[in-house]
Order: sequence, then structure tokens, then C-alpha cells
Amino acid sequence: MTKDSVSVKNDNLFTATGDYVFVLSVLADGKPVWQSTRRFDVPAGETRTFDVAWPVAAYRADARELVLQVSQRLAKATDWAESGYELAFGQTVVPADATATPDTKPADGTITVGRWNAGVRGAGREVLLSRTQGGMVSYTFAGNEFVLRRPAITTFRPLTDNDRGAGHGFERVQWLGAGRYARCVDNVLEQIDDSTLKGTYTYELATAQRTKVTVSYTAHTDGRVNLHVEYPGEQGDLPTIPAFGIEWTLPVQYTNLRFFGTGPAETYLDRKHAKLGVWSTNAFADHAPYLMPQETGNHEDVRWAEITDDHGHGMRVSRADGAAPFAVSLLPYSSFMLEEAQHQDELPKPKHMFLRVLAAQMGVGGDDSWMSPVHPQYHIPADKPISLDVDLELI
Repeated sequence: MTKDSVSVKNDNLFTATGDYVFVLSVLADGKPVWQSTRRFDVPAGETRTFDVAWPVAAYRADARELVLQVSQRLAKATDWAESGYELAFGQTVVPADATATPDTKPADGTITVGRWNAGVRGAGREVLLSRTQGGMVSYTFAGNEFVLRRPAITTFRPLTDNDRGAGHGFERVQWLGAGRYARCVDNVLEQIDDSTLKGTYTYELATAQRTKVTVSYTAHTDGRVNLHVEYPGEQGDLPTIPAFGIEWTLPVQYTNLRFFGTGPAETYLDRKHAKLGVWSTNAFADHAPYLMPQETGNHEDVRWAEITDDHGHGMRVSRADGAAPFAVSLLPYSSFMLEEAQHQDELPKPKHMFLRVLAAQMGVGGDDSWMSPVHPQYHIPADKPISLDVDLELI
């Protein structure tokens, strides 16, 4: 698929595609803005390309990216499916012209830099950064607190059945505590201008190499916060990393997740045969009740995610301008709760929600569950830089 055409490959042995309908659509940052129905007749076993005048120019100015989508559907009902049932789809992403944070006049607010803390207040929101606790310790809107514990570096995921079978726990044990027990060794809190405060924290991972990871928060008087986490890569004979990013403890009422990414079901680096769009789920639905609790509920290629209560209030996480998409999960249990439990009945009654925002997570494998490792291309090399760059906004 290109900006001017659609190619259809017919793998059927005997059936042409002339009796099906093809629904063409354009999504602007996940929102449907254009749709057209066509017929593409491709004989069995052949591939043909058809000219399509995609209306890219009409929508690119107001979007960060456009998704061009083709959906092959039944034109008539059958004994096994109703009319309109989707048989196959294809998508391609076209960069557009808008930015995540358009230029706006700075909001009125107050910035205070003290001996122990620094804060920003404006637009009904407050951000507090701590020198002693190593990060953001408060983020409020209309009296609602979104930081119960400082967002923490994570370098680990709960072992899957496939991980156990392949011995990944033994091989990657150093990453279990690398982020959990990382220590803050330096911090700089500085007022950039009348509307911007920046806090930069340097952490040493709890590994023999003591790799330094930088976590920075850039808070604005309009309530937006940029969160940037940078792993520089570490030379040496190190195992690949299970996951890298931030795990955040939220109040228990923030159970709903709406995101623009691949879905609607969970996806992983090696499980991404899914459709890019806007999907809705919740923390309880995303917790798969495996006999032995394990990694679950991850969503890849996320552009933005909204974590809300039943009234629609909460937090929006968006990739920053020029940054790569991220992975997100929202669960009623932390990574360590899932790792420690041997059966579902050992998991406690949820008292918090746990949001993971990851730059990357290794694949889950599945050739078998007793010895086959995750394929090499779905690992996260420890000697390569990893970056998470997202914007936060309370809504």
C-alpha cells in the first residue's frame, strides 16, 4: 500500500476476490476521517495493484500521522458469518505535519525551587519534584493525587511460562533488581524560564556495572510534564533486558485504559499481528488469569494512552515529538506481585492500579513452552541505548 495505490495478493487456490467488498479508510491520529468502499477483482493466486487517490493532503495538516487502511469484508452473509465480516486487513502509516505540543502562549503559574523540593503550579495542576526521593512525588489536578509512590525504573517483567521453560529467569536474574533497587546518585533541579521547571536525576542500576540511567521531568505551568528516561547501553557480556521503562502506582479507581496503538488484545514484540487503532479496555480485563500468574496485558506501538476513572478523569500519556511509540499496560497488580504469586488465589485484593510505560519489552516466544528461547530479533540488547520519551497531562 502506498499513498497512491493498493496491492492485493490473493492466496486462494480457486476463488477470486470480486465477490468481496474492500473498505478503504483514513485514520487521523486514530480517528476515522474518511471512508470509501471499492471492489478489487484479483484472480486466485495473483497479485494486482489498483490506483487509489488517498486524500492524504486533506488531513495531514491537523494530524501527527495518518493511517491508510484497507479491510476485506464479506459482501453477503454466509452460514458462518454475517455481511460485513472482516476477512483481512492491511495498513500503512503516513507521517503528517502536526506536532504533539503546538506552540501556545505559556500559562500563568508559579515555580518554586527550594532546598529539598521544587514545584510548579498552574492551570489547576501542581507538580512536585523531590531532591531527596529521586523524582516526582506529587502530581495533582483539582485535588486528585496521581503519585502514590515515586514512579520507579523497571528492568524486569514477571516470568512467563515460556520464560521459565527456556531458563530466562536464571539468565536474566540481574535485571530482577537492577531497576527496583537502583539508587539516585545525583540530581539537578533548575528553573528553565518563567513557565518551565526541569528535574534531572541520575540513577545507578543495581548491577555490577552500576550503569547510570537518567530520569528527567520537565514540568510546565500549563500542567504538562515531559518524562524522559535514558539507558546508555553497557558494554560487556550482559544478558538481554526483559523490559525497560517506568512502573507507576496509581489510586485504585483509575482502572480504565484507552489507547492508540496495536490492539484490541494484548500485543508483544513478537505478537503484533494486530490492527493499529484506538481501543478501550480496563485493568481487570487485561489481567489474563493464567494458572500461574505471569506477564500479561501489554500493548505495543502506543502513540497515546488515557488512564481514567469511571468519570473520565485521569492522565494522558503521549509520545513526545520525534519520539518512538511506547508500550503500556494497566493492571491491578504490580510486576513483583505477579512474579511472587504461584496461583491466582495468592494475589491480594487490589488496593492500587499499576501503570507500566515501557520503551521496550522482549518478545514472549512460544515455539514451545519447555526449552525454546525467544527468537534473537525480539530481544533487547543490553549494549544498545534505550530511550523512553513521553508527555504527561492530567485530564
